[in-house]
Amino acid sequence: MSKLLILISFFISVLISNSSFGKEFLIQEEVSKNVEITLHKSEDIEKLEYYLKSISEKDKWLEKEKESFIAKNRKVIETSLENGKKYIPLIISILIKHNLPTELVFIPAIESHYINGVKSPKGAAGIWQLMPQTARTFGLVVNRYVDERLDPIKSTQAAAKYLKHLYGIFGDWKLVLASYNAGHSKVITKVSYHGNSFSDIRRYLPKQTQNYLVKFLAFSEEGKRIINKNGLAKEFDIEVVEISGNYDLKTIAKLTYIPEQKLKELNKHFIKGVIPDDGNSYNLYVPAGYGKFVKVALNS
Repeated sequence: MSKLLILISFFISVLISNSSFGKEFLIQEEVSKNVEITLHKSEDIEKLEYYLKSISEKDKWLEKEKESFIAKNRKVIETSLENGKKYIPLIISILIKHNLPTELVFIPAIESHYINGVKSPKGAAGIWQLMPQTARTFGLVVNRYVDERLDPIKSTQAAAKYLKHLYGIFGDWKLVLASYNAGHSKVITKVSYHGNSFSDIRRYLPKQTQNYLVKFLAFSEEGKRIINKNGLAKEFDIEVVEISGNYDLKTIAKLTYIPEQKLKELNKHFIKGVIPDDGNSYNLYVPAGYGKFVKVALNS
């Protein structure tokens, strides 16, 4: 019966996810406000820790593998956190807005080491390594001109919706993480045949997915230690301007005196350097201090 309920909830959640998503705009001033306090005190973190650290006898291997991974990969984790220092406060802010555990900020550390622009052989892209269809399902534009998986704000908003969607299906963070790696259809199938917990289906999952949970625990534990020690960035070195209409980065560079190469570096989601006139609004990332000037220049 429980297996049937999981399948029913999956199809219902798909219908809900395909309905309509209101546009969400991040208030930049709120991004890094009190993020360190929230990181320590969020009830959502406690909830996630309860799921991940209530290790059953069947899952004792997780603790052992986590410690081993940290010991062997401490430098890798530190490098990833250094890469992510400009994204971590942003991601935490969006997770909080979606009432999600802020420890999920470490998923991009595993997926991309917080390197935007990374694409996998299978077609996943961005810091969250979203597949094209998943990205479109959760509101992103992915075409030959624009790939919003490379937009750090919008891709994080889409990832947050996807994670909430997965949690709505499984109600278990271990299964959510397994689904994020292997795909929810595969995990639903394993749950239907073998049981409702990660420990029940573990041996039927790909080795990469088994290791994914180990990596998450390791990055989460060591990542929090590093953040507690070094703190988080208080300010971004970028600002976001909402833009629509037929523009290109070369013209914007001339109008605003921002180097074209800098605009390309900050706006990898504009694949051909063009903002298409397709009725959508897009995020234009500019260096800190240029936001108001760029708005005036584009509207004059």
